[in-house]
Amino acid sequence: MRRLTAIALTLFLAACSTVGLDVGNKNRSLDPLHDDVASLLVAFDLPRGLGPNNAAGQLFTFDIAQGGPQEHLRSLLVPADVDQAAGGLPPPAEGRQYYLYTISENDKPAIRAAQQAAVARNISANSIQIGVVPHLCGAGAVDKNVLTVSIYALIPGQTRIMPFMNQVPLATVLQQPGSTQLAICQG
Repeated sequence: MRRLTAIALTLFLAACSTVGLDVGNKNRSLDPLHDDVASLLVAFDLPRGLGPNNAAGQLFTFDIAQGGPQEHLRSLLVPADVDQAAGGLPPPAEGRQYYLYTISENDKPAIRAAQQAAVARNISANSIQIGVVPHLCGAGAVDKNVLTVSIYALIPGQTRIMPFMNQVPLATVLQQPGSTQLAICQG
């Protein structure tokens, strides 16, 4: 069952992250091959009672099919400034809040180098998978079957919102590899 969940998550993330490019539109889909993926803004859209577990960190993945170690990247996301959203996100729904993250300055060169290597090898955008492994915490007892998690990404001013997860029940999120425990929020 765990393997099936991992395969389903991989297919879901691949479908969300490999959409085509519309060069004529400033509000276009993300092109993981040519867009500056290192500039992504990642927004966790969480209900009251849930928060990001910053002690565990939020993992960002960038994988190129048949690539070497420099093309299978894992980075911890860092908190982003609210100003980076610059109107790219709609207001959160009532009872929900955004937690914004971005890729650290130290990790950006590796992502850009992996993209350049993929272009040099004529890899298609469909061969690149981008993902987020959330680590969440709860403020007391929460109903894992009622609360939902959404995680979005965009390059402000360039791409439209891309969902990594859209209203996924917390119980489902906690079944994914790397996200299996709901810690108690500190502070």
